[in-house]
Formats: sequence, C-alpha cells, structure tokens
Amino acid sequence: MQDLRKIFRYARPYRRDLFAAVGLIFIECIFEMVIPVLMSTLVDDGVPTHNMTVIFRQGGLMILCAVLALITGLLYARYAARFANGFAAELRMAEYAAVQKFDFANLDRFSDASLVTRMTTDVTVMLNAVNAGLRPLVRSPVMLCMGLAMACVLSPRLTIVFLVTTPILAAVLAWIVTKVGPLYGRQQSAVDHLNGRIQESLTAIRAIKAFVRGDYENAQFDTVNTELSDASTETFRYAVLNLPAFQTVMYTAIVCILWFGGKYILVGTMSVGQLTAFLSYVLQVLNSVMMFSGVFLQMSRSLASARRIREVLTETPDLANAAAPVDTIRDGQIDFDHVSFKYNAKAEKNALSDITLHIPAGATVGIIGGTGSAKSSLVQLIPRLYDAESGTVRVGGVDVRDYNLDVLRREVSMVLQKNVLFSGSYQSYNERVIGLSKHCLS
Repeated sequence: MQDLRKIFRYARPYRRDLFAAVGLIFIECIFEMVIPVLMSTLVDDGVPTHNMTVIFRQGGLMILCAVLALITGLLYARYAARFANGFAAELRMAEYAAVQKFDFANLDRFSDASLVTRMTTDVTVMLNAVNAGLRPLVRSPVMLCMGLAMACVLSPRLTIVFLVTTPILAAVLAWIVTKVGPLYGRQQSAVDHLNGRIQESLTAIRAIKAFVRGDYENAQFDTVNTELSDASTETFRYAVLNLPAFQTVMYTAIVCILWFGGKYILVGTMSVGQLTAFLSYVLQVLNSVMMFSGVFLQMSRSLASARRIREVLTETPDLANAAAPVDTIRDGQIDFDHVSFKYNAKAEKNALSDITLHIPAGATVGIIGGTGSAKSSLVQLIPRLYDAESGTVRVGGVDVRDYNLDVLRREVSMVLQKNVLFSGSYQSYNERVIGLSKHCLS
C-alpha cells in the first residue's frame, strides 16, 4: 500500500475530477436504491387493483430515476476518464524524467526492456485499475450498506439468508485474491524477459541474418514466450474462479429467499411487492461484493506494477554534485592517480587496477588495447560517468568529484564508437542543421 500512496501523489493535479466522479457515484447509487421501493408500491397497490394511476405514477418515477442514474453514470465516465488518463500521463512523465537523471550505474541495475515495460505496461495496468476499479471501489460499499439497510427494513428475518451467504462469498473471493496476488509479479517479470528478447533480436537483426542464427533466436524467443504464457495461465486459472463462486452463492441465496419468502407470503406476513424489492436489494448487495472482489483482483495486479514503478521513481542517482561544486575548468590537463575501478561492487576483479596517468593540456594520446581491455572504462571516468573505486581522477588539476556535473560533462566532449540517429520530422532536422550552421559560423 505504501507503493500506491507513493505513486498516487502524481494524481494531485486531477483531484477535482476524482471528487466529481466519486460524488456522481453516490448520486447514482441513491437513484438506483429508490427504484425497488417504487417497484414494490407498483406491484402491491397498482397491479392487484388495476389502478392505472398508481402504475403510471410509479412507473414514471422509476423511469425518471433510471434516466437520472444514466446521466450521472455518463458524467462519471467523463470525469473518471479525465482523472485516470491524466494520472497515467503524469506517471509516465515522472518515470521518464527520473530515468533522464539516472547515472550509468543506475541504468546498469535496470535492463532497457524492464524500463520500457515499467513506463508502458505497468503504467497501463495502473490506468486500467483506476478506470475499472474506481467505480466499484466507491459504489460497492455504498450499495452494500444501503442494500442491507433497505433489506432489513423490508424483512429482518429474510436478511439472515444473505447475512450468511455474503461472508461465505467474501471468504472464497479473499482466498482467490491471496492466490493470485503474488502471481502478477511473476507475470510482469515474464513480460520484461519477453521485451528484452524482442529488443535484442531487433537490434541485432542484421547479425542474426548474416550468421544464419534465425532458428536459434526462434528457440530463445519460444522459451521466454512460454514463460509468459505459463505465468499468465497460472494467474488466470485462479482469477476465473471469481465468477463461478459468485454465481453459486447468488443463486443459492435467491433460492433460499424465494423459498422462505414464498412461505411468508402464504401466511400473509409479506407481500409480493416486498419480496420483489427484497430480491432486488439482495442482488445489489451480492453484486457489490462481487465488484469489490474484482477491485481486489485489480489491486493485486496493480500492487505489483506500483512496486516496479516506485522502484524507478525512488532510485537515487549514484553521482551527485559536491556541497560547493566548482563551475570553471582551468585547462584540459588530465591526471589519473592510482585509480582502480569496477562496475559492480561485488565483482571479484577490477576493470582498471592502479592506473596512474598524466596527460598535459593540448596533448594527443592514443590508448591502445584489445576488446574488453577497459579502454572505454578509462575514458568514462574523465567526465565522471562513473566514479573510481579508489584513487583520484583530476581534470584541470581538480578532482572530478568536486566539479558541477553539468559543467564537467559540457566541457569534456566524447565521440562514441557507435553512431545513434534520433528520429524526428524533416522540419526538426532542418532546424537542427540551420542551428548547427549558425553555431559554427559564429
């Protein structure tokens, strides 16, 4: 629940829409609760005596309540959609902004596929949970309390029937939720693995075709695809028990109420209209419990997604500016003083060990080594993309940890081995070219 509280802070700009949606649900419930009372009067006073005045009056009032409930339901849908989609947009933006602040060490802890899933699938899960869960989450307790109160007013003795059946249904649904909850986390992890395999295959598609590795990649994809299929199958094997459990309890309650209610009608302690209204309230109570169980199923899945989203939002960048950062770089002199570095603190060996190096300002130095000999690792320590495990890296005679990160990285230029072409429109491309030309001319 702490994860949900953390991420629902991003829904604050849309609180008015939320309050409007909740208020409309209350109004809709009131209109729906009035209909069975009107129907009871119609059945008891209008139908037996063929009193058309009562029939038309009560029928008109029922139609009016139904229309008003429909209007409030449509208005609720508008405000709920605005709240849910606005919340999801804020959540995606917050995650994306958090990722932009990550250092390389932070990115090493999350795979690319996992970050994509957390910003798309997991946010969509939260969006669906709000869309599908807000209405029953508010409506179910209201309908449950109102339905029980009205049923007690009509027949306290018959109320005992669903006071017995409702806890049974609640217990069964609670068992389903406890079984399904942990499985949703496994399902989302399987989605990560599937996205990772797809991303890797598409990125290296030319190499796969050049080395005729299509069959091997198919086998690898089949493994992760089967993992997701098995996780989803096991999850929904328990989730689908929701409806049969509800129907069993509901029909059992209806049969019992009709049995005992029929006896009460025969002895004259209950009217047909009262029994009809009572059945309506019973169905509303049971439906509210059923909807509430659906909310818990959605919440079980959303908790897994909320935890994954929260991990991104609360991830603290490994590198931070000094208390009083240096904002100017004197010159391009670079010094490595007994520097050692490894990517993971638990790694057995260092990528760089006891490196001492002096590069004067304006000098040209070539660093030569085989693949995997940590040439890039050495260079990445200069703009402080990583911090050294031990030793000191200096630029312009100042420890890189004392510089303002933005200033240091703006002054240290890097040309990467692999070119990256960002997508954009033709117009944005022209704007970039014109802007670069003006910068070069100036």
